[in-house]
Amino acid sequence: MRLKLTFDLENEYFPIQYRKNMMSFIKLSLNEYNEEYYKKLYNQRDNIVKPYTFSVFLKGAKFQKEEILVESRKVQLNIAIADYEIAVILYNSLNHQKGKKFSIDKNSMTLKNISMLLEKQIDTDSITIKFMSPLIARNRQERKDYYYSFEHKEFLDTLKINIKEQLKITNIPIEWADHFNIEMIQGKKVITKFYEKQIEGTLGIFKISGNKELLKYLYQARYGK
Repeated sequence: MRLKLTFDLENEYFPIQYRKNMMSFIKLSLNEYNEEYYKKLYNQRDNIVKPYTFSVFLKGAKFQKEEILVESRKVQLNIAIADYEIAVILYNSLNHQKGKKFSIDKNSMTLKNISMLLEKQIDTDSITIKFMSPLIARNRQERKDYYYSFEHKEFLDTLKINIKEQLKITNIPIEWADHFNIEMIQGKKVITKFYEKQIEGTLGIFKISGNKELLKYLYQARYGK
Protein backbone atom coordinates (compact mmCIF):
# COMPACT_ATOMS: atom_id res chain seq x y z
CA MET A 1 0.00 0.00 0.00
CA ARG A 2 1.15 3.50 -0.83
CA LEU A 3 -0.14 6.52 1.04
CA LYS A 4 0.18 10.23 0.33
CA LEU A 5 -0.36 12.55 3.29
CA THR A 6 -0.76 16.29 2.80
CA PHE A 7 -0.03 18.74 5.64
CA ASP A 8 -0.45 22.48 6.09
CA LEU A 9 2.32 24.30 7.97
CA GLU A 10 1.62 27.06 10.50
CA ASN A 11 4.53 29.09 9.11
CA GLU A 12 7.07 28.67 6.33
CA TYR A 13 10.08 27.60 8.44
CA PHE A 14 10.74 23.86 8.47
CA PRO A 15 13.54 22.07 10.40
CA ILE A 16 16.54 20.88 8.42
CA GLN A 17 16.32 17.50 10.18
CA TYR A 18 12.67 17.03 9.29
CA ARG A 19 12.98 13.23 8.94
CA LYS A 20 13.12 12.73 12.70
CA ASN A 21 10.00 14.90 13.05
CA MET A 22 8.16 12.78 10.49
CA MET A 23 9.30 9.64 12.28
CA SER A 24 7.98 11.07 15.55
CA PHE A 25 4.64 11.83 13.90
CA ILE A 26 4.28 8.25 12.63
CA LYS A 27 5.22 6.80 16.02
CA LEU A 28 2.86 9.12 17.88
CA SER A 29 0.00 8.23 15.53
CA LEU A 30 0.56 4.51 15.94
CA ASN A 31 1.02 4.69 19.72
CA GLU A 32 -2.20 6.65 20.24
CA TYR A 33 -4.26 4.38 17.99
CA ASN A 34 -2.81 0.93 18.71
CA GLU A 35 -0.35 0.74 21.59
CA GLU A 36 0.08 -3.02 21.14
CA TYR A 37 1.30 -2.64 17.55
CA TYR A 38 3.45 0.31 18.53
CA LYS A 39 5.26 -1.84 21.09
CA LYS A 40 5.57 -4.60 18.50
CA LEU A 41 7.40 -2.31 16.08
CA TYR A 42 9.21 -0.04 18.51
CA ASN A 43 10.93 -0.94 21.75
CA GLN A 44 14.29 -0.10 23.27
CA ARG A 45 15.52 -3.70 23.40
CA ASP A 46 15.37 -4.82 19.79
CA ASN A 47 16.43 -3.43 16.42
CA ILE A 48 13.19 -4.31 14.62
CA VAL A 49 13.05 -4.21 10.82
CA LYS A 50 10.11 -2.04 9.73
CA PRO A 51 8.01 -3.15 6.73
CA TYR A 52 7.63 0.40 5.46
CA THR A 53 9.55 3.50 4.48
CA PHE A 54 8.75 7.12 3.77
CA SER A 55 9.84 10.11 1.74
CA VAL A 56 9.01 13.80 2.09
CA PHE A 57 8.25 16.36 -0.62
CA LEU A 58 8.44 20.06 0.24
CA LYS A 59 6.85 22.15 -2.48
CA GLY A 60 8.89 25.24 -3.34
CA ALA A 61 11.53 24.46 -0.69
CA LYS A 62 14.64 26.62 -0.30
CA PHE A 63 17.30 24.88 1.76
CA GLN A 64 19.24 27.13 4.12
CA LYS A 65 21.96 26.33 6.65
CA GLU A 66 19.77 25.84 9.72
CA GLU A 67 16.28 25.52 8.26
CA ILE A 68 14.21 25.06 5.12
CA LEU A 69 12.04 27.85 3.79
CA VAL A 70 8.77 26.37 2.49
CA GLU A 71 6.89 29.31 1.02
CA SER A 72 3.93 27.14 -0.01
CA ARG A 73 3.50 25.94 3.60
CA LYS A 74 2.67 22.52 2.15
CA VAL A 75 4.31 19.20 3.08
CA GLN A 76 3.73 15.85 1.42
CA LEU A 77 4.61 12.64 3.25
CA ASN A 78 4.73 9.50 1.10
CA ILE A 79 4.67 6.10 2.81
CA ALA A 80 5.21 2.69 1.20
CA ILE A 81 4.08 -0.32 3.25
CA ALA A 82 4.70 -3.94 2.30
CA ASP A 83 2.73 -5.71 5.04
CA TYR A 84 -1.04 -5.47 4.48
CA GLU A 85 -2.02 -5.85 8.14
CA ILE A 86 0.35 -3.11 9.26
CA ALA A 87 -0.75 -0.99 6.28
CA VAL A 88 -4.36 -1.02 7.48
CA ILE A 89 -3.38 -0.25 11.08
CA LEU A 90 -0.99 2.51 10.02
CA TYR A 91 -3.59 4.04 7.70
CA ASN A 92 -6.17 4.12 10.50
CA SER A 93 -3.55 5.51 12.91
CA LEU A 94 -2.65 8.35 10.59
CA ASN A 95 -6.26 9.06 9.67
CA HIS A 96 -6.96 9.52 13.38
CA GLN A 97 -4.57 12.53 13.33
CA LYS A 98 -6.44 14.49 10.65
CA GLY A 99 -7.08 18.06 11.73
CA LYS A 100 -4.74 17.88 14.73
CA LYS A 101 -1.69 20.14 15.11
CA PHE A 102 1.66 18.42 15.47
CA SER A 103 4.45 20.58 16.85
CA ILE A 104 7.81 20.65 15.03
CA ASP A 105 10.42 22.95 16.57
CA LYS A 106 9.21 26.53 15.98
CA ASN A 107 6.40 25.41 13.69
CA SER A 108 3.49 22.98 13.55
CA MET A 109 1.87 20.93 10.83
CA THR A 110 -1.72 19.76 10.43
CA LEU A 111 -2.71 16.67 8.46
CA LYS A 112 -5.33 17.65 5.90
CA ASN A 113 -5.68 14.68 3.60
CA ILE A 114 -4.69 11.03 3.10
CA SER A 115 -4.98 9.27 -0.24
CA MET A 116 -3.99 5.84 -1.51
CA LEU A 117 -1.79 5.65 -4.60
CA LEU A 118 -1.87 3.00 -7.28
CA GLU A 119 1.02 0.53 -7.34
CA LYS A 120 2.71 -0.77 -10.46
CA GLN A 121 2.36 -4.44 -11.33
CA ILE A 122 5.71 -6.23 -11.49
CA ASP A 123 5.83 -9.36 -13.65
CA THR A 124 9.43 -9.35 -14.90
CA ASP A 125 12.81 -10.06 -13.30
CA SER A 126 14.17 -6.59 -14.11
CA ILE A 127 12.69 -3.14 -13.51
CA THR A 128 13.79 0.48 -13.62
CA ILE A 129 12.99 2.50 -10.53
CA LYS A 130 13.51 6.05 -9.29
CA PHE A 131 14.18 6.31 -5.58
CA MET A 132 12.17 9.05 -3.85
CA SER A 133 14.35 8.91 -0.74
CA PRO A 134 18.06 8.09 -0.45
CA LEU A 135 19.08 4.47 -0.96
CA ILE A 136 21.26 3.62 2.03
CA ALA A 137 23.39 0.52 2.59
CA ARG A 138 24.24 0.14 6.27
CA ASN A 139 26.90 -2.15 7.69
CA ARG A 140 26.96 -2.49 11.48
CA GLN A 141 30.24 -3.62 13.02
CA GLU A 142 30.89 -3.74 16.76
CA ARG A 143 28.03 -1.35 17.53
CA LYS A 144 29.24 1.16 14.94
CA ASP A 145 27.39 1.93 11.72
CA TYR A 146 29.02 2.43 8.32
CA TYR A 147 27.00 3.84 5.41
CA TYR A 148 27.87 3.28 1.76
CA SER A 149 26.67 5.02 -1.39
CA PHE A 150 26.69 3.36 -4.80
CA GLU A 151 30.26 4.43 -5.52
CA HIS A 152 31.74 2.25 -2.76
CA LYS A 153 32.92 -1.29 -3.52
CA GLU A 154 31.17 -2.51 -0.36
CA PHE A 155 27.81 -1.17 -1.53
CA LEU A 156 26.26 -4.20 -3.27
CA ASP A 157 27.34 -6.79 -0.71
CA THR A 158 26.14 -4.57 2.12
CA LEU A 159 22.84 -3.93 0.36
CA LYS A 160 22.29 -7.69 -0.01
CA ILE A 161 22.88 -8.12 3.72
CA ASN A 162 20.30 -5.39 4.38
CA ILE A 163 17.81 -7.09 2.07
CA LYS A 164 18.31 -10.42 3.84
CA GLU A 165 17.54 -8.76 7.17
CA GLN A 166 14.38 -7.30 5.67
CA LEU A 167 13.32 -10.68 4.27
CA LYS A 168 13.44 -12.28 7.72
CA ILE A 169 10.03 -10.73 8.44
CA THR A 170 8.55 -12.18 5.22
CA ASN A 171 7.96 -15.59 3.66
CA ILE A 172 10.39 -14.85 0.83
CA PRO A 173 13.48 -17.12 0.78
CA ILE A 174 16.48 -15.18 2.09
CA GLU A 175 18.82 -16.75 -0.49
CA TRP A 176 16.99 -14.91 -3.29
CA ALA A 177 18.93 -11.81 -2.21
CA ASP A 178 22.16 -13.51 -3.38
CA HIS A 179 20.99 -13.12 -6.99
CA PHE A 180 19.82 -9.54 -6.60
CA ASN A 181 21.66 -6.91 -8.63
CA ILE A 182 21.44 -3.15 -9.03
CA GLU A 183 22.84 -0.85 -11.72
CA MET A 184 22.84 2.94 -11.56
CA ILE A 185 21.42 4.63 -14.66
CA GLN A 186 21.56 8.16 -13.31
CA GLY A 187 22.31 9.13 -9.75
CA LYS A 188 24.39 10.98 -7.21
CA LYS A 189 25.74 10.62 -3.70
CA VAL A 190 23.82 12.53 -1.04
CA ILE A 191 24.53 13.19 2.64
CA THR A 192 21.59 13.11 5.04
CA LYS A 193 21.89 14.52 8.55
CA PHE A 194 19.89 12.43 10.99
CA TYR A 195 20.27 13.44 14.62
CA GLU A 196 24.08 13.70 14.97
CA LYS A 197 24.89 11.30 12.14
CA GLN A 198 26.00 12.19 8.63
CA ILE A 199 24.54 9.36 6.55
CA GLU A 200 25.82 8.67 3.04
CA GLY A 201 23.33 7.44 0.47
CA THR A 202 22.37 7.57 -3.21
CA LEU A 203 19.51 9.19 -5.11
CA GLY A 204 18.61 8.57 -8.72
CA ILE A 205 17.35 6.08 -11.27
CA PHE A 206 18.39 2.44 -11.05
CA LYS A 207 17.84 -0.85 -12.81
CA ILE A 208 17.29 -3.66 -10.33
CA SER A 209 17.06 -7.34 -11.19
CA GLY A 210 16.30 -10.59 -9.42
CA ASN A 211 13.35 -12.83 -8.64
CA LYS A 212 10.17 -10.95 -9.55
CA GLU A 213 8.54 -11.71 -6.19
CA LEU A 214 11.58 -10.22 -4.47
CA LEU A 215 11.41 -7.14 -6.70
CA LYS A 216 7.71 -6.79 -5.96
CA TYR A 217 8.36 -6.85 -2.23
CA LEU A 218 11.24 -4.36 -2.44
CA TYR A 219 9.09 -2.04 -4.55
CA GLN A 220 6.30 -2.20 -1.99
CA ALA A 221 8.57 -1.81 1.03
CA ARG A 222 10.87 0.93 -0.28
CA TYR A 223 9.47 4.17 -1.68
CA GLY A 224 10.26 4.52 -5.36
CA LYS A 225 8.40 4.91 -8.62
